[in-house]
Amino acid sequence: MAAYFLTSGAAAQPKWLKKVRKAQVNLVSYDANGQLLHSTNGFFIDETGTLLSDYSSFRGASRAVAIDEKGNEYPILSVAGASSLYDVIKLQASISKNDALPLASVAAQQGAAVYVAPYLSNKSGVATATTIESLQLFNDTYPYYTLPLRLTEKSVACPVLNEAGEVLALLQMSSKADEQKSYAISAAYVRDLRVNALSATSSDYRDVLIRKSLPSEASQAASFIYLLGTRDTATYLSYVADYIRLFPSETNGYTMQAEMLASAGRYAEADASWQAGLEAKTSAPELQYSRARSILAAVQSTRQLPEGWTLDEALSQVQQASAADPQPVYLALQGHILYAMQRYDEAAARFVDVCSTPLRSADHFLYAAQCYQMKADTVAVLAMQDSAVACFTKPYPTEAAPSLLMRATTLRSLHRYRESVMDLNDYEHLMAGSLNANFYYQRYQTEMQCRMFQQALSDIDQCTRLAPQEPLYFAERAATCFRFSQVDEAVIAARRAVALDDTFADAHRILGICLRAQQKEAEAQKELQRAVELGDEIAKTLLNK
Repeated sequence: MAAYFLTSGAAAQPKWLKKVRKAQVNLVSYDANGQLLHSTNGFFIDETGTLLSDYSSFRGASRAVAIDEKGNEYPILSVAGASSLYDVIKLQASISKNDALPLASVAAQQGAAVYVAPYLSNKSGVATATTIESLQLFNDTYPYYTLPLRLTEKSVACPVLNEAGEVLALLQMSSKADEQKSYAISAAYVRDLRVNALSATSSDYRDVLIRKSLPSEASQAASFIYLLGTRDTATYLSYVADYIRLFPSETNGYTMQAEMLASAGRYAEADASWQAGLEAKTSAPELQYSRARSILAAVQSTRQLPEGWTLDEALSQVQQASAADPQPVYLALQGHILYAMQRYDEAAARFVDVCSTPLRSADHFLYAAQCYQMKADTVAVLAMQDSAVACFTKPYPTEAAPSLLMRATTLRSLHRYRESVMDLNDYEHLMAGSLNANFYYQRYQTEMQCRMFQQALSDIDQCTRLAPQEPLYFAERAATCFRFSQVDEAVIAARRAVALDDTFADAHRILGICLRAQQKEAEAQKELQRAVELGDEIAKTLLNK
């Protein structure tokens, strides 16, 4: 059926058209520099400021306003839902009460009469009447309509209504310039769009710079704020303030707010936030744990702290939390605070206690090992590192790498070189492709100690490949080759070391020794003399001989 246009006479127009005009707005978006981006249409669907419009007009927008038929402006507070795929957006405007359009509860069928409301700047105020040419369902629920007419771009996002004045859809233009059709997407679909935790990482939401509405569930809202990953203190605190307003009985809001304030050095405000959480009768142990953790972080910084922000206070707070609710994480924090207080035995005991709870992990055994290391108790250090490695089974996962590397270092200090090399081999297997020359040099030195000469030569070769500008590695290769009677190879490596650093006394001495083995006495004397000039006492002894 062809489209027909309502006349401008009041009798010919739907009775509800004036009410529709009151619920419509012109939406204007701006970029971060305040430059105008787009002007488009929108309409309220409830009396609390919820608007529907097209997504394209808000991509890149940092700010937007809604302007009603009387010219009143209302700032857009947030994006409450968005889909770039379907080019629709749901917005929240700052308005106390507004006229709104009811949404149809039943989809229009093919052939049904519908009306496209005029955009606000259309002075005639005349609606366009047409019929539904066809419809398809998407997401198994929502209708997508085809209309047998093409309106101007100015009508994008205008409401499409049934004969009862209920909104069916938002008008969309055909992408084909010569196609005499328009399309309309279900308004119910746009109404049902919601911000969830993962929206924080979605390009649909990141591409619109206007702040977002928080999800309606506390856990989703907290995750959204975390995933948002903003480093801007003001932006983060504004989201947390929304969280507290929406979920005043959730401890999370007060701890997030207080911890951010503390990290920004706003300690009095942070204390006020924790106190507000207590007054709201949220979880006192969680608030005490949060405060203890923030005090520890503040003490470890270089900032000047207010009275009461001490390690003793942090320990007292977390001990109170643990007494009221013995959580393993509270024990772990006690360990970190005691370590900072240099009470190493007590700190180690707390970390070991944690490992008898479901929070048992290699990390906590390693923390305990670090405590014993501060007391130079190498045997106890190794015991903790053994326990850390025992948290994993072979074949080791990547997470076992730190435990293996630390234990290898301890084993080496105890002269248990072959065991150290075994741990280093496992570490290499886990970290293949990401190791530097320093690792191979450390293993080379360990292998030399336990006479694993072939493996040592292979590792020092790897060092020279990974760090071809480091003279030390070529000097070490020369010494190793000389030890294996590979004199020619030793001379080549020693010459490279000298070429890289002519002030490297060891390289000159090694080259002199190798040249002497080749019976090149004059050249050997020259290299040994150069080493002596650089302060090498061993070279001096060799020259005297």
